[in-house]
Order: sequence, then C-alpha cells, then structure tokens
Amino acid sequence: MKKIILIFALLTVFLSACKKEFTEKEFPNVNKTMVDLTIDDNFNWKTTKDVEVKLIGLNGSVVHINSTEGANYHKGLLTSGIEYTTKITIPTFVNEVHLVSSGKTEVIPIVNNKVEFNL
Repeated sequence: MKKIILIFALLTVFLSACKKEFTEKEFPNVNKTMVDLTIDDNFNWKTTKDVEVKLIGLNGSVVHINSTEGANYHKGLLTSGIEYTTKITIPTFVNEVHLVSSGKTEVIPIVNNKVEFNL
C-alpha cells in the first residue's frame, strides 16, 4: 500500500512540474488587450444572411426548406402554378438548401442570396 501511495505522490509531483511558460518570443503578434486589436474597416461581422426564395409548383403541396444537415428553415404551402416567395435567414457559411416536397428532395445552390426553383 505504501508503494502505491509513493508512486502516486511521485507521479503527481512529476506531472505538476511539467508546465510550460509561454514567452513573447514564441508569440510575438499576440495582442495584450482588446484596444490593441486592429480590424479591417471592411470586415463583415454578420453571421447570418437573408436569402430570397422563389418557388413555382405544378401541384399544390407542402414544401420544406432545410439545411444540408436536416434542420428546417421554412415550411410553406405551394399552390399550383402560383409563385411562392419568402425570405429566410440562414448562417452565412451555407451555400445550398434542400427543398423537400411530395417526398422528393432537391439540393439547390444559393446564388447571389437567391434560391429559385420550379417543382
């Protein structure tokens, strides 16, 4: 039992002694405060974007606009031959959406913050 306690104590001392101190030489460009930060005036802080959606359905049906992971952005009712328009707000990194209607899924790219498709 004494051997186990001794090994545990030595292991604790050994592991706690292995701390690395970082110096300014290793990270010369690290800012010390928020005031020291320089940010480009054209930097876009937005994390979301508005996308205009225009859909035309040949048959009346429910349409789901989903992310590629399956999260639902919008659900709407299409009327036969009438354009359905809406705006959705999505993360800026999203480049395509999945349209699910009548059991079919279509992957539609987002071009110039617009989605247009004929179902």
